[in-house]
Amino acid sequence: MNDSIHAILFAAQQRNLVYNHNFLYYSNEVVQDSAVTFNHPDGWIYQDSGPNGEISFDGETCSCLIQKSNGDAMMTFNQVISEFPRWQKVLCRQKVTACAVLLNPAAAKTSFELTFSINDGISTSSKSLVFNAGDKKNICIELNVSENATKLEVAITCPTKNAIIYVEKVYANIGDVALDTLPCMVSGVIGERKQYIGTENPPEEELSLCNPAVELDHNYTRLNSVLNNRFGTGKNGYAMLLDMRGYFSRAWDNGAQVDPDAGSRTEPGTGIIKGDHVSTFEKDIFLEHDHGLNFAINKTILSGDKAPATIIDINGTSRADMEADGKETRPKNITELYTIKWA
Repeated sequence: MNDSIHAILFAAQQRNLVYNHNFLYYSNEVVQDSAVTFNHPDGWIYQDSGPNGEISFDGETCSCLIQKSNGDAMMTFNQVISEFPRWQKVLCRQKVTACAVLLNPAAAKTSFELTFSINDGISTSSKSLVFNAGDKKNICIELNVSENATKLEVAITCPTKNAIIYVEKVYANIGDVALDTLPCMVSGVIGERKQYIGTENPPEEELSLCNPAVELDHNYTRLNSVLNNRFGTGKNGYAMLLDMRGYFSRAWDNGAQVDPDAGSRTEPGTGIIKGDHVSTFEKDIFLEHDHGLNFAINKTILSGDKAPATIIDINGTSRADMEADGKETRPKNITELYTIKWA
């Protein structure tokens, strides 16, 4: 068996380290008056401090579309691909190959220089190419991950003003060859809520939502990308988790008016989202209603030469005097552990 076949067979047994490698998930997409603003794709970090920079999605090419700002700031598009439990045991002292498929559209007016890199916090491997109008290129790089690695991160950077960059996919795996058909190291969707009835301890790939709200840190940048401060921002600038202790969940009303007070729902934690949106809160309340009173009556008292009078017997008991002994109104229920997936 020659080396190339062996390399492919070895790579075929690995997993893609890049989450959302082909840009299927956009949790921060906003639709307003039929206009869609995609914002950054899940798991990825986009930075461009210059004016008129934008990140979106192109449905025709199924690519993440980046428009570089017209300033001198460097555009950076990166993902920490080592965010999963016990990653050091999996990646350290291994060769990782990463590839990116990129396009400069034929209609573009600007050629640009772009760098694709992978780094482990100790060393970096990178390749820079010039893209002219109409160029589509597959850039591949390799890195031998240090035994002292602090992370593993892939990044695309571009300094060229007004560059139009189509990122079709980015993928990476252990081995000499990178394959774009491998299952992802993350099984499922980052940010999905799960629930458990047989344990009070979240799995390693998940964080509990049944604790006081805490701020994420630098070890959870992919989940931070998904939440995008929906539940509030901590003192270090990372997203807050949600405190769901004791709450029931309800399907999003989304304009159906099944929830007549959806428009007045309140912010989750210290977040800024309110009204008829996912993750907003609503206090308990009774539906407006009336209670009839079943008074005890007595017709035995006469008043002079008048007909018998009907009076209320104060010694009787009416239904309005009955009291429930509960501290809340609730259906029959079972408590479960709620968690959120980060890897």
